[in-house]
Amino acid sequence: MTDIATPEFLNELQSLYPAPERYVDSGWYLAAAVAFSSSNHPEAVSCVLRHALDDLGKLPDTSDEDRKLLVRKMRESIFKSGLLSGYPKVIHALISLYEATPEELRDTELMRDPTRSKEEVAAAGQAYFDLQYGDTAAEIQPMLRSIYPDLEHFTMTLGYGYVYAFLEVISSKETSFAIISALIANDTLDQVKWQLTGAVRNGATIEEVRGVREIALKIAMKAGILKHEVPNI
Repeated sequence: MTDIATPEFLNELQSLYPAPERYVDSGWYLAAAVAFSSSNHPEAVSCVLRHALDDLGKLPDTSDEDRKLLVRKMRESIFKSGLLSGYPKVIHALISLYEATPEELRDTELMRDPTRSKEEVAAAGQAYFDLQYGDTAAEIQPMLRSIYPDLEHFTMTLGYGYVYAFLEVISSKETSFAIISALIANDTLDQVKWQLTGAVRNGATIEEVRGVREIALKIAMKAGILKHEVPNI
């Protein structure tokens, strides 16, 4: 089942994303891990991890902290993608990631603060939602409330407050990459155009966004998921 993530294909995916100054800041392995997870190929996530760790190990002055950060970023991106692709897929992808992670690079403590009050989480969610949706937030939030009040509450508190607004592992830009990759790999494309431009608002370059889009598109096509045309930026 790992044939989908051959070394040749992973090299091709990596070449689509502009090379950053620091390898751990690359979006290629985040986009690839999320797209494989969302397209229901969790076994390929471990291949992405091994490929990225091997690349990182070839660089001078690479530390265990660099390797641990790379693993954390992959894990957090997959976790955030679960709001779009579903947590059954995420569980299998994270199992694959965990089993491929050297023991010394595994985290055993919570990343998020469990002592935060519901009010704090909700306020963080509202602020992040407003930031991401800008002028359209005033239209979208009431729409969510009207179609199902529980959906609006979930979105503001758990979705945005607990999941997306936590930026201590991956940034807003990288969170956008996870969202874009998950949407494309699920063939749920209505929001892709907006999310592509949203990633630019969150600090990504046009070239980086196009790279993430192309990575997710190629994985979704290879997995036989994609049935519709993917918007571009």
